[in-house]
Amino acid sequence: MSGKTARQFVQWSAEGGVATLVVDRPPLNALSYQAKEEIAACLEEVAADSAVRCLVVFGAGGRAFSVGSDIKEFPEVTARRLGRQRAAHEHAVYNRLDFFPVPTIAAIEGHCLGGGLELALACDLRVAGETSRLGLPEVKLGVFPGGGGTERLPRLIGEARARELIYTGEPVDAREAWRIGLVNRVAPAGRALGVAQELGRTIASRSALTLRTVKAVMDRGLHMDLLEAEQVAIEAISELFQSEAVQEGVAAFLEKRPPRF
Repeated sequence: MSGKTARQFVQWSAEGGVATLVVDRPPLNALSYQAKEEIAACLEEVAADSAVRCLVVFGAGGRAFSVGSDIKEFPEVTARRLGRQRAAHEHAVYNRLDFFPVPTIAAIEGHCLGGGLELALACDLRVAGETSRLGLPEVKLGVFPGGGGTERLPRLIGEARARELIYTGEPVDAREAWRIGLVNRVAPAGRALGVAQELGRTIASRSALTLRTVKAVMDRGLHMDLLEAEQVAIEAISELFQSEAVQEGVAAFLEKRPPRF
C-alpha cells in the first residue's frame, strides 16, 4: 500500500503493517508551507489505512531529517503579518502527528533542527543515527520554537534541560540526546531508518485494536490530572477485555504459542 497522489516533497508506503512517510526536499528537507501541507495530506491517507499499525517518519538524503522551517518564507511572513497563521498551521500539522491513531517513530539521520526537531517531538518515539545533531536554534534568528517545541520538549526531557536547549539554541549529538531522554535509541550512522522500521515491525506484531486503544489512552491521559487519566484507562481496559484481541492473547499464552493478532 502507498500514497497514490503525486506530491512533490512527501510520499509514503506501507509494508507488513508499518507505514513509512518520507520527506524528500533536497538538500536538507526544509519544511516549507507546501511540504507541511503534503505531510498533513499523507497523514490523513495513512490514518485511513486500517492495515497500518505503526508509522515511521524519515527525512531522505542522509544529511538531515529536517533543518526545520524554510527561512526564505520568513520575509513574506513578516511583511504580511502572517506570524499567527503560520504558527497555527504548523501546530495543526504537528498535532495531527502527535495524536495519530497508531504509534509513531521518527527515524533521524544528520541534522534535526528547529521545526524538524518539532516534527520529531510530535512522534511517540525517536531513533537517531549516531552522527545526528538535534537542536532548536530559533533564538539565533530572533524567534523561538513556534511549532510545539516550547510545549513538547519540557514534557519530554524536563524543564531545565529544555530551557537550556531553547535559550542557547545549541544542538546536542545523538549520544547526549539519548542520555537526556530526547531519543529512545541510537543507531549506527545510516541505519536509523532500518532500526526504526525494525522497531515498527515489533510494534506492528501486536494487536491493532490494543495499539490504537493504548495510544489513545496515553495521548489523552498525559493531558489530564492523574485521577481523570485513571478513569480513561479504566473505561478503555473494560471495553478491551471484551475484544477478540484479548481472547486471542490469553489463549495463545495458555497454549504456549505466538498470538495471531
